[in-house]
Amino acid sequence: MISKENAHLHWDALASMHQLRRKVFRERLGWDVSVVNGLELDQFDLPDAHYLVHYAPDGKVNACTRLLPTTGPYLLADVFSGLVEGTPPRAPDVWESTRFCADQESAPANIAAVLMAGMLEFGLFSGFRAYVSVSDIRMEPIMRRAGWNPKRLGGTIETGTDTAAAEWLEVSLAFLARVRDRAGVPGPVIANLDELPSERVAA
Repeated sequence: MISKENAHLHWDALASMHQLRRKVFRERLGWDVSVVNGLELDQFDLPDAHYLVHYAPDGKVNACTRLLPTTGPYLLADVFSGLVEGTPPRAPDVWESTRFCADQESAPANIAAVLMAGMLEFGLFSGFRAYVSVSDIRMEPIMRRAGWNPKRLGGTIETGTDTAAAEWLEVSLAFLARVRDRAGVPGPVIANLDELPSERVAA
């Protein structure tokens, strides 16, 4: 897990992650995203962003997701608010997951479940109630196979490259246990939570 508190220890991983995002979102999926010096970046790569990254054996990042608090700017509220029936959440114990991706050539077959287990570990560490996400609806069966249970917050829209929906993903010990079981990992997947300040937001 990389945040502003420990980014100085992980500059190479951050660069590798942004290169992976370029490879996935610009080159493979054909999204109209901004690429600067080979790195995919957008307006939500903010100081408060946390990046969950997975390493290939060669040390490069081969899967990642970006986690952002909903108390500041975030994709669902600022760009896709129409996907939510009512008002997009703004709460310290609800965060957003975006830029969830993996390298098809080097990431393990269970990578989706591994990343979701990491999201749940960080969520429990931080006292989160849930994550929200703007996702291609093709991610819904992947989430369910991984042991999580996405719930739509509204309708869908056609983005030009996929059909998107806003998802609500509850954070709980039960979901963590189930996702770890589906991923085939018996224990924690995040190796460096001790580098982060304890930032629990709920008792």
